[in-house]
Amino acid sequence: MNRLRHHHAAAKGFLDETRDVLLERPDSLPVAWAEARGWSSYLLGLSESALETADTLGIGKWFLADPDCPATLRDLARRVEVLCVLPRWAPAETPDDQPKVDCPFTGARKRQQIAAMLHILRAFYPRISHVVDVGAGRGQLTAQAARALSVPALGLERNSERVAVARLLAGEATVDFVTTDIFAAETSPLGQLERVPDRLLMALHGCGDLGDALVRSAVALSAHVLLLACCPQKIRAHERPSLTAGGLTLPKEVLGLANVLSRTAGIEGSLVRELATKEARLALRYLFEARGIEVAAGEEMRGVNRRKVHAGLSVLAHTACQARGLLPPSESELQAVASRAHEQYLARRRLSLPRSMIGRVLEIFLALDRATFLLDAGYDVRVVEVFPVEVSPRNIAVLGRAPGT
Repeated sequence: MNRLRHHHAAAKGFLDETRDVLLERPDSLPVAWAEARGWSSYLLGLSESALETADTLGIGKWFLADPDCPATLRDLARRVEVLCVLPRWAPAETPDDQPKVDCPFTGARKRQQIAAMLHILRAFYPRISHVVDVGAGRGQLTAQAARALSVPALGLERNSERVAVARLLAGEATVDFVTTDIFAAETSPLGQLERVPDRLLMALHGCGDLGDALVRSAVALSAHVLLLACCPQKIRAHERPSLTAGGLTLPKEVLGLANVLSRTAGIEGSLVRELATKEARLALRYLFEARGIEVAAGEEMRGVNRRKVHAGLSVLAHTACQARGLLPPSESELQAVASRAHEQYLARRRLSLPRSMIGRVLEIFLALDRATFLLDAGYDVRVVEVFPVEVSPRNIAVLGRAPGT
């Protein structure tokens, strides 16, 4: 456990040292941290093919391989590589250890994630008497866990439509699903649970505040923990304070870096769509700006279904103008803002490379912060990668056995 604490301290120290990089997005030139470190000319001089290679190879690996990379940036990439090394959970090897996953309406990648979670449940926790799945969604994991462990399970989900589907799919499993907001203190079943031996609280891709709430509740109930977190920026407050003493408080807008996509994760299509989405939204802001309307980042989509961004700039711009009672854009307007957005977005993307590279360290730090919180409460804790990034890039799990297990 000293290794885990050391890793947590090293990640915190690194993020403290690069705090200026985390806090300043490269939305306009010059970027203070890039100028101060002497990286601007190198980053802005990268060709589009170099950007593509960095996405495919991995940003850190690109910096380490490129002879023109500044020494200080190469050193940063080397430190990132060290901090991003985590133990990997060994998958089931024998037929007897292979979890049986029967989810006919679930995609292949989700089935692999469920199988990995079931294997951990059986291999890491010596006894489980009851499972509580927080943010259960459609209940695939909840029901599978109840069947695999032959124990009752409770799925907590705030979306009533998902709860209805979960009840239909559960079949004969000894599982109950409840529509609830776990942050509503007076009504949340999570806050009303009694302390019973060997209860497990778990979440597969629990978003934002949910991860912190899960580990806090586990300590209060002396329950086991299995958490794979996701989307840390989805929090109610403007910042996330550390769970551990002397920790690191991070703003909401910075936390999104821990959720970045990468082509090295085998999800090229998702990354391409994300890049195109950001460029289209930037063009939309430029369109409003050209018409004398100042729009803050993120506000350009006000009144627009966010799926419209995938339909292309023309559809997006027409819809956004209609939502604001403006005349539709002309072809010349669209061409002008598209050209400007492409040029500016490439510059931003080049300057964003160091921030994106740090994103994985940030994600690991958040897991280590929760793990250290559990350690301080007497838990036996592991932080591991539970499946390949090709299955999901959000693959870091915090495993905690309650004191006295």
